[in-house]
Amino acid sequence: MISQLASKHADKCRFCWMCRHLCPVQLQTGKEINTPRAKGLLLSMTARGKEFDSDMAQAMYECLLCDACTNDCATGYQPPLFIREARTEAVVNGLAPKAVMDLVDNIEKTGNIYGKEKPSFGTENKGEVLVYIGEAAAFNAPAMAKAFLSLLSKAGVSYMVLKEEPASGVMLGDLAGYVEEVQQQAKHCADAVNESGAKTVVVLDSYDEEIMKQKYPEWGCEIKADIISAVAYAAKLVEDGKLVIKGKAEGVAAYHDDDRSARTFHEFAPARELAKKAGYELIEMFNKEKLAKSCGSTVANAYMPEIVKKTASGRWDDLLRTNAEVMITANPESYECLALDVPEGKKLVDLFDVLDSIC
Repeated sequence: MISQLASKHADKCRFCWMCRHLCPVQLQTGKEINTPRAKGLLLSMTARGKEFDSDMAQAMYECLLCDACTNDCATGYQPPLFIREARTEAVVNGLAPKAVMDLVDNIEKTGNIYGKEKPSFGTENKGEVLVYIGEAAAFNAPAMAKAFLSLLSKAGVSYMVLKEEPASGVMLGDLAGYVEEVQQQAKHCADAVNESGAKTVVVLDSYDEEIMKQKYPEWGCEIKADIISAVAYAAKLVEDGKLVIKGKAEGVAAYHDDDRSARTFHEFAPARELAKKAGYELIEMFNKEKLAKSCGSTVANAYMPEIVKKTASGRWDDLLRTNAEVMITANPESYECLALDVPEGKKLVDLFDVLDSIC
């Protein structure tokens, strides 16, 4: 059913309890089936004759693929590897939850999980810098995208945005595993970016950044330009004096590290430097950087909104244990999820919007 490598990882995880306390879903639901260990055990049972059914498929989708388990594994095993392959099995055999299949159908029809035309931030400009907005920002955090583009204009950056920006493939990959259709999306996206002639690609969503940097080369559709995160690019503009902070934000704040920035790229400093330069008194939550607790993802919120709201609430609980008044994020998926359950008296802010207001 799944590859030999994935089966090996599932077998090794099935009787290990060492990461269960880090799973943001299990922490909120309290269900053992939501632990990586339980998912490994279920899949190991299929290798021993048990039928993979819709109940097992449901369990595989109650996961954010946040990599908290992988990051903490002392022996190097990766639950998302076998979970993603199990999702492929679920979709191919029609066993995935209906909400998931509806999203996959939407992608087949329109290229995105929402089943409608993607909002365009396209420009007539030509330049060496291309900004990749991504689906999460385009649909759910357009103000973040507009604020970042405004910062580029203020810094005198000649940038371009593709008028018909293709999906990166990351959302279909999370829903159905790395099937051929995901690789087709990736190739289409890479071709569009490469044909633009850009020398630098600035990516707003770290989920898109991850698949572009890690999977595109593996699939033979590498982006030729340098790829950099939007927050790192903004930090460089400030450092070089091209973007000048004139005003000041106020308040005690904590920065939320999104899953991919935290555990794939280990990119912690740029956002914190920008927040401090903006004027915030920055403090840290206990779960920070590589150990930052996931608040959910755009894809997960589309098919299991109740669980994602609970995980977002769990992240706000981390902030409530500090004296911070403000939660800062620079990731559109994190902003979407954290906005689901902002506690009374607390404030969620988009770092790019703050900077745009004081630059």
